[in-house]
Amino acid sequence: MNDLQNTPRRANYMDASNLFIFIIKWKWHLLIIAAVAALGATIFSSSAFIKPKFKSAVILFPSSTNSISKALLGAVEEEQDVLKFGKEEQAEQLLQILNSDEIRDRVIEKFDLMRHYRIDASSDYPQTRVRKEFESNVSFSRTEFMSVQIEVLDENPELAANMANTISDLVDSMKTKIQHERAWQAYNIVEAAYQDKRKRMQEIEDTMQYLRSKGIFDYESQSAMYNEEYTKASSVYENETAGLPILQKYRKEEDTLVIATKARIKGAEAKMKSMKAALDNFAKYGGANVSMAQEMGWQRKALADLREKFAKAKIDLDETLSNKFVVNKAVKAEKKSYPIRWLIVLFSTLSALFLSVLVLIGMESYAQFKRS
Repeated sequence: MNDLQNTPRRANYMDASNLFIFIIKWKWHLLIIAAVAALGATIFSSSAFIKPKFKSAVILFPSSTNSISKALLGAVEEEQDVLKFGKEEQAEQLLQILNSDEIRDRVIEKFDLMRHYRIDASSDYPQTRVRKEFESNVSFSRTEFMSVQIEVLDENPELAANMANTISDLVDSMKTKIQHERAWQAYNIVEAAYQDKRKRMQEIEDTMQYLRSKGIFDYESQSAMYNEEYTKASSVYENETAGLPILQKYRKEEDTLVIATKARIKGAEAKMKSMKAALDNFAKYGGANVSMAQEMGWQRKALADLREKFAKAKIDLDETLSNKFVVNKAVKAEKKSYPIRWLIVLFSTLSALFLSVLVLIGMESYAQFKRS
């Protein structure tokens, strides 16, 4: 009968009323444990045990421009606007650059972080340790507004601000370096094509100069003129040759009309020979003149296009444009960000109370079990 009475009491041991009674019963013990835990957390979260760290942050937006020449000299497009903020893709690219080994190592070297983090250079794996320490104190993240945030924690607030601003500056130099390597390759390719085209143009000019020395200046107009003159001379020659026998039949050889007719025949014959020589010369060199003239037109257009590309490639190689818009530069923090002592004290006190309650419940349950 007693067992039946005790069973429901034990089953309801942890209901609200029993828990309240339990806390009242052990209130002094729990208060002492809470006080000791709070005091211990307060002491061990002080600067004597945990070095306070100050946080500095830089907020920046990536730019949408990659090619300076295209943005400034090309067609106006929204995606190439030098004043336009970058989108998600540019923000992700910026994060990849920020997480690069080169930026990390340059910051470690510039601020002598191995000494600052008190890492012995002669110890095992010093580089690995300093890099892990760097990664625990420096973070990069993308905000909901597609900006990128650089956060640096350090015991020295001025150093934290300087590191954050330096990392922001290194983004430009790092991306510019990457773009410069590609721009250099593009410049060499375009320069080689441009120089080859200039060489070919010079060859065409030399050929055209040679053809001009042969009297070939404008094939179509000159050919038409020579053909017309040859036809006129031929007509005069035929007409005068046909009329000369009739004149000779009725007039003497000394007659001025006969002499003039013979002179016109000789002049027409000489002109026909001259035009025939010119036409033969055109037949020999005219085809080359036409093809060279056509090719010169094509090559001039191609050379103009290459000259424009060459100029743009040189701009991309020689000039630089910032790859970011800085919204907030890092400044020296006046208040520490780590550790948050009240949170440590609160968490430690609640944890101690929770564990204490579990231990006390366990002790009472065990004592009750032994009595039963």
